[in-house]
Amino acid sequence: MEPHAPQNNQPEKKSRKGLKITAIILSLITVLLVAVLLYMRSETLKIVAELNTEKDELVVNLENLRGEYNTLQSSNDTLNAQLELEKHKVELMIEKIRRTDATNRARIREYEKELGTLRDIMRGYIRQLDSLNTLNIQLREETSTAKAEAQQSREKYESLVQTTDDLAQKVEQGGMLKARDVAITGINTKGKDVTRARSADKLKTCFTLLENNIAERGVRTVFIRVKGPDGILMTQSQNNLFLVGGEQLVYSDMREVDYQGSDIEMCIFYGGNNEQFAKGAYTVEIYSGGGLIGNGQTLLK
Repeated sequence: MEPHAPQNNQPEKKSRKGLKITAIILSLITVLLVAVLLYMRSETLKIVAELNTEKDELVVNLENLRGEYNTLQSSNDTLNAQLELEKHKVELMIEKIRRTDATNRARIREYEKELGTLRDIMRGYIRQLDSLNTLNIQLREETSTAKAEAQQSREKYESLVQTTDDLAQKVEQGGMLKARDVAITGINTKGKDVTRARSADKLKTCFTLLENNIAERGVRTVFIRVKGPDGILMTQSQNNLFLVGGEQLVYSDMREVDYQGSDIEMCIFYGGNNEQFAKGAYTVEIYSGGGLIGNGQTLLK
């Protein structure tokens, strides 16, 4: 038998050692990548949280501004109307911000600028009210009889009572639905919009039920009352009745909708069955939950 040649294990040992080093390096790289990803995720969550906080603070500031508008009151009807208009702008802005994603930085910055503008407008109204209050004080000082002063006191008391009642009513109505962008149009038998009475087969009333976080969810019934140019209610049956403030009213048509607190666009149609429409102005009133929630009008030539 020939003697075996001695085996050389040195290359095999070097290969194993190289594999171990490679595995260690890959493990370190994996750990480093995981750490970087976790850090980036943490920073992203922090930024999103900060943006949400900014959005919430913006809403709170607007709600405070709305509250300040509620405290402003004057004896000037024109000024009161302007105050109501500005307060409505604040309410619309609150709704827009709540529907805006907090990560939309550009839009949030625009809203912050609008908030500054609204505050400047309020300061202007406060200066006007201060001027009016100063004038009222001067007029009271010039009043020569106690009877006139007593009358002014009674008027102020009645105004305060009325304001309190109005605020209580607003709280009660806060859960009611509201309709905006009400549009009533004539349509022909093919469903296309028309402006001439003789071409109209139906009247289409479209609108948006607004978002309301405190309104009751579920199936809601929406009624419309359409009146023709003669002011007479248009209906298919005098038995189409619904309740408003404890009183039965006749409706033109109705539709049920599943309301879940968000904006809903919807349309209700009236007519068909060879309905004849006269030339003139048509008005529509929209009701739901026992109250009027919107209205609109159109003209058929």
